Amino acid sequence: MTTTERTIGVPPPEMSLNHLMASLSFCLDFVSQGLDRHHQRVTFTSLVLAEALGLTNADKAAVFTAGIVHDAGVSSWREKSTLKQFDVDTPWDHCQRGFDLLRGTSLLAPVAEIVLCHHDRWAADNRSGKSGRDIPLAARIIHLADRVDVLLEPSIYVLYQRENILAAIARLAGRVFDPDLVSLLTEVSSRESFWLDLTSPFLLRRLSEYPLPSLAPTNSQVLLDLSNLFAGIIDAKSPFTHRHSRGVAQAAETLAADMGFSVEEQARVRVAGLLHDLGKLSVPDEILEKPGPLTPAEFAVIRQHTYYTYHILREAGSPDPIPAWAAYHHEKLNGSGYPFHLDASQLSPGARLMAVADTFTALREDRPYRPGMPRPQIEKIMEEQVESGAFDPTVVDVLLANYRHLEELWATLQ
Repeated sequence: MTTTERTIGVPPPEMSLNHLMASLSFCLDFVSQGLDRHHQRVTFTSLVLAEALGLTNADKAAVFTAGIVHDAGVSSWREKSTLKQFDVDTPWDHCQRGFDLLRGTSLLAPVAEIVLCHHDRWAADNRSGKSGRDIPLAARIIHLADRVDVLLEPSIYVLYQRENILAAIARLAGRVFDPDLVSLLTEVSSRESFWLDLTSPFLLRRLSEYPLPSLAPTNSQVLLDLSNLFAGIIDAKSPFTHRHSRGVAQAAETLAADMGFSVEEQARVRVAGLLHDLGKLSVPDEILEKPGPLTPAEFAVIRQHTYYTYHILREAGSPDPIPAWAAYHHEKLNGSGYPFHLDASQLSPGARLMAVADTFTALREDRPYRPGMPRPQIEKIMEEQVESGAFDPTVVDVLLANYRHLEELWATLQ
C-alpha cells in the first residue's frame, strides 16, 4: 500500500460535516435531465428564511441538515418525477421512508421529524396529524423552499420567473404554506441576488458561508453512520439490490481483515463498500430493472456510475483512499475495466479486494434477468476472472477460503 493509503485514521479536522453532507446530496439529485442540485437549492432558500427569522445557529444547523437530505426517502426516478409536480396529492410515503432512514442514524435522528413533516400542509389534513403551528417550523420552511424550487424552470432566465413563482406560492398561503413564511419569502426574494444565487455555479460555496455548527464532530463513527444512511438510499433504488451495498461492505471488510489491513483500514474499507454505488443513482430505473440483456447504449449508461461515485466522494472531502477504493470496483488488473481503464500498476490492494467483493455479492443476488447463483457457479466465474487477468488471485483465494463465513454473514442481512 502507498503512504497515502496508510494515513487513514480519524478523518482530518478540516473535513466539514456540513460540506460532506451537501456534497453527498448530489447523489439524491440525479434525474432524467441530468444532475440537478435540488437539495442544495432547497437548503439555501431554507437558510435564507431561517436567517431572516433570526433563528439560532443551532436551529439553522437543523434546517440545513434536514434540508440537505429531505428527499432521502426517494431513490427512483419515477417518484422523483411525481414530486416535481407542484401539486402533489399524496407526498407522504417518501416522507415516512426518509423518517425511517434518519431515525435509524444517531447523527440524523434529531431531524427525522422535520423530514417526516416536510410536505405537511398548513391547514389541510396531514398523515402526521399536525397542522398550522404544530408542524415543526423547520419543516414548514423546507416545504415552502421545496415548492419554490419545483416551480423553477431551467429553460427560462431566473429573473423572468420570480413574479410568477411568488404569485403561485401566494395563492396557497394559509392553506398549503405558512402565511407568515410566504410574506417573508416575498421580502427576502426582492433581492435579485437571491434568485441568482439559486441558479449560480457558486451555490455550494454560498452554502458554506453560513456559520453553522455541525450536529456532531466528524469522526469515524459519524462517517460510518452517514455511509449506512446513503447505502440504504442507494439500495432502495431497486428491489433486487436491497442489501447489495451492505453485502459488499461486509465481504470487503472480511477480506481486508484476512489480508492484514489495520483496524482503521478495515473501517475505511467498510465505508468504501457502503458508498461504492453512490453513482448508481444516475442510472435510469428501467435499465437497472431490465429483465433481459442490456443494449450497448444501456451498458454505456451503466459505465458512468463509478465515475460519479469517485467525484462525489472527492467533492465531499472523503478521506483518501475511500474515493478510489469505492470507485474502482469495476476496474480490472488487465486494464479492461471501466471507467478509468486502470491496470495492475495503478490498483491498490483496497481497490482489488473491492472489485472482488462487488462481483461476488452481485453473483449471489437475484437480479431481474437471473436468479442468484449457487456456489459452484460463482467459484467458476471468480476463477475465470483470475485466469483472464481481471482479478487478483490472492484476493480471490482469500474470498474462497472465507466462503462459508461470508454466507453466514450474508444471511444476517435483511
